[in-house]
Amino acid sequence: MKERRKFAKHLLILCAVMITALGIPSVTKADETNYQAALSTNRAEGKVTYTVKGLVLGQEDETNPTPDPDAGTQNDTNAEPEKKNIIKLVVTSVSTKKTVIQKEIQLTPENCIEGSYTGSFSLNDVNYAYDTYSVSFVIGDKTISAGNADLTIHTNKISMTIKGENSSASRTMSLVSKEGAGGVLIPGSGNQISIMAWPASANENTAKIIGAKTNITGNNGLAWATDVRQAGVLYGNWNAKLVLTNTANARINVKLAQASYAVSPAITTFVTKKTTALEKKKSFGISVQGLKNVYGVNKLSFRIYNSKGSKVTTVTGQRKNTSGSQFEATVTMKKLKNKLDTYTIKAVITDNNGNTKILDKTATADQRAKAGSLSITKKAKKAACTYKLTNAYLPGNIKKVEFVLYKVKGKKQKKQDTFTVKSTAGKKKISATASNLGIGTYLIKAYGYTAWNKRVFLNQEKYKLKKKDMGKNGWFYEKYNGKKYKLYYKDNKVQTDVTKLLKLKKSSASNINNFYIEVNRAAGTVTIFMKNEETGKYDLPVKTCTVSVGRDISTNAGTGALTLDSSYTPLGNYSICTNGQSVKYTMKPMLEPDGSTVYARWATHIVGNVYFHAIAVGSQSHYALSSSTYNRLGTPASAGCIRMTVADAKWIYDYASTGSRVKIMKGNAKKPGPMGKNAVIKTNGVSYDPTDPAVPDSRKKADYKAKRISGYMKKNGTRVGY
Repeated sequence: MKERRKFAKHLLILCAVMITALGIPSVTKADETNYQAALSTNRAEGKVTYTVKGLVLGQEDETNPTPDPDAGTQNDTNAEPEKKNIIKLVVTSVSTKKTVIQKEIQLTPENCIEGSYTGSFSLNDVNYAYDTYSVSFVIGDKTISAGNADLTIHTNKISMTIKGENSSASRTMSLVSKEGAGGVLIPGSGNQISIMAWPASANENTAKIIGAKTNITGNNGLAWATDVRQAGVLYGNWNAKLVLTNTANARINVKLAQASYAVSPAITTFVTKKTTALEKKKSFGISVQGLKNVYGVNKLSFRIYNSKGSKVTTVTGQRKNTSGSQFEATVTMKKLKNKLDTYTIKAVITDNNGNTKILDKTATADQRAKAGSLSITKKAKKAACTYKLTNAYLPGNIKKVEFVLYKVKGKKQKKQDTFTVKSTAGKKKISATASNLGIGTYLIKAYGYTAWNKRVFLNQEKYKLKKKDMGKNGWFYEKYNGKKYKLYYKDNKVQTDVTKLLKLKKSSASNINNFYIEVNRAAGTVTIFMKNEETGKYDLPVKTCTVSVGRDISTNAGTGALTLDSSYTPLGNYSICTNGQSVKYTMKPMLEPDGSTVYARWATHIVGNVYFHAIAVGSQSHYALSSSTYNRLGTPASAGCIRMTVADAKWIYDYASTGSRVKIMKGNAKKPGPMGKNAVIKTNGVSYDPTDPAVPDSRKKADYKAKRISGYMKKNGTRVGY
């Protein structure tokens, strides 16, 4: 038995020697330390070539070596045959750590030349999974690394740009490459790039192709002239992406880069305008120019909002050219409900698809009142002030300006007067001059009236008047109509009644007032003079009255008396009670030319049927006077007598003594007398004389406040409003 084992051992050694002599290869463990592996990557072709060196082919045998019979171990007839001359290729994804290729390679003298084996794999072998791959070989119990193969897409060197205006449908979309010379952005062949776009508010899976597939090789960039309308008809932000596909593998769909673009209308000019013509129409204009829109412009409207953000109205723009780049509209203040405010205007496009879009740019229309500046110029010599309003403005132009004067005492303001000035379109300066009313603090307020007659406060100024600002005060001799008269001034204004100043007493048996009374028939005035002790002449005017004389300017009845057929106030020199008898009546019945009887208060006889008296009424009542009759005071209106207010008629009745001279002259309407002509009170719907002391002050005050009378005289003689 022992001999048989020795024989087998020697036979096995002999066979090995014979196999070696015949050149049958086998990988020997003694050469493991000489293995070398390397690879090269052809990115353009998407191919990796690898080489393993240091290989030594050894004996191939389908059975395990025969054990040494002397070893004392029994041969295992069930053992697997040992594989020889085989190396294993292992390709692993660097990113996923998964093995994608695991392949045993049988070495033969044909493929393993001089101990070197060369092979390859491509993108197709890794199912076009773009990645970096680790390549290694397993030889026996050793693993030899060949290195990493870059089959990635160089996305870090790819970017996307989009150029073009938001209002334009045409955009230039580009793949921009930063790959160096000789480099390859995307490995392999058959690569194609397209562009897809979708609304930023939607899912990416709604994207549509707007840039056709284009082949890409090497390191080149690409550009597409695209029409963004292909993606849809929405306004706002959009996303676009570069998409990689491949002709060799239909499943490839890789997003390489992404960029955003916007779709919105644009304008170069959006303004409001005011012209003289528009102001006359109480309106302003809106103008849009350089309008462009991706989806075209079918129409344009303007929404107008007030300062609180509420929409007031909408007006339609008028197309001014065929391209639709210019629109205009006119907005009247009536559409804005005549509200003075600052308005914001938004332009709304209706495009050719029927969709609407509000433009980002807005316009503003300032339809507020502009206060301007209010100045006060004191004129000491004239004891007056000029109020000047400069650069004030109301939409539609200022129709008129009211300067309202108040006297200020502490926190109280008391209205003194109102001065109204009509304005003209576009007038920058509006002024009024008024006499000073006395020393003190005053406030002037300026109000403007709109073209639709709304009163609007504009500006105000406070000022003080001192003694030096009041002009003339006291007695002055002044020439009037060729003669000198002694006149009394208060704050530069001639006083038209100096009765109290002269301390005159009423006429009586113990007090005779010899006056000279001059009737200026043309002017409708009566001036009462008294003798001046300084000159000995009747050159001291005491009082002036505004009157109505007879309606007729001529007569055939003679100047000494009136007849039923004549309403003529006779010219001539007369006296109070020319017949020498003191004839005065507190109530005088009088016969009118038509035969009717009227009643006149405070009648003082002159001559014939001619009297000074208050306006006659049809009954013996203080409330029987019509407004129309009273408002004729100052113009020829009587039946020949000299009509006066109740207060003036009573003054003559009280103060003019019998014998006082009365001269009725034709006169001159432009020269009413040295004291001038007093303004008359106007009434509206009241049945009394506002100077009548018999009418309660409370009633007069109420009617004055209600603007039924323009002024009145209190029972104590104080004038209000005139």
